Amino acid sequence: MLLAAAAALAVAFELAPRVLLRPTFGAYNYEKLQDAVGRALVEYWRSGSPALPDHLTTLVEYWFQWHAIKVGISAPLVIVLGLLTTALWQKYLRARRWYAAVATAATVATVFVMWVLSVNIQVMALPLIPLLGVLPGRTADGRLAQVLSEMREGLTNSASPHAGSPALTVLLGAVERYYWVTAAIPATLIVATGLASAYFWKRRFGSHPSATRVRFLHSALGVITALTACLLLLMTAGSALSALEPTTTLLDVIGAG
Repeated sequence: MLLAAAAALAVAFELAPRVLLRPTFGAYNYEKLQDAVGRALVEYWRSGSPALPDHLTTLVEYWFQWHAIKVGISAPLVIVLGLLTTALWQKYLRARRWYAAVATAATVATVFVMWVLSVNIQVMALPLIPLLGVLPGRTADGRLAQVLSEMREGLTNSASPHAGSPALTVLLGAVERYYWVTAAIPATLIVATGLASAYFWKRRFGSHPSATRVRFLHSALGVITALTACLLLLMTAGSALSALEPTTTLLDVIGAG
């Protein structure tokens, strides 16, 4: 039942946003989304106003709902995988040794889905900057290519007439906020995974030497949680650096770096 539920949620994670948002926003198509974001950015840049135009606001709302649906699916998927992992480790302790490999794989899958959940929460919190990440960037043509060139000039040359653009001010502020959020979430998870790793290693060394399966269980969980904490630390540092260098980060986001 847990395997079936996990498989169903995994399929829903991919299909549900397309199906649920189609009545309001139409069928999902990545190329069409790229084109729509490009046209909305051109409109925003040309408007000379800090307020997002209606077209871009609609796309931001679409991206928010897309990832909100994914959050609503990945959260129960984490719970299901956690229950499945627990059941498999119990099988390992009471039955055959080969359950250890399956239980370890389930543990890694649970950690991965937790990461996916955190990423979707980040995008849902501030969807504008992740939405701009779908721009074609260097392959852009026509008006979008010109706008990206003007944005790059405004970001890299303080004497440029584009440097004081209201759109740039808004986007730079959004970049800072987004990457501070993406630093705060993994930083919080570092504490949880670090404490979990310390707990598992304590249980491992406190186990009787003859309890080999119990010791392996705690060793495997201790290693996985420790590695997860290290990866989260790298993610936190990278996001913090991006937040501290919003100009460079925005250039990379729009593909004009």
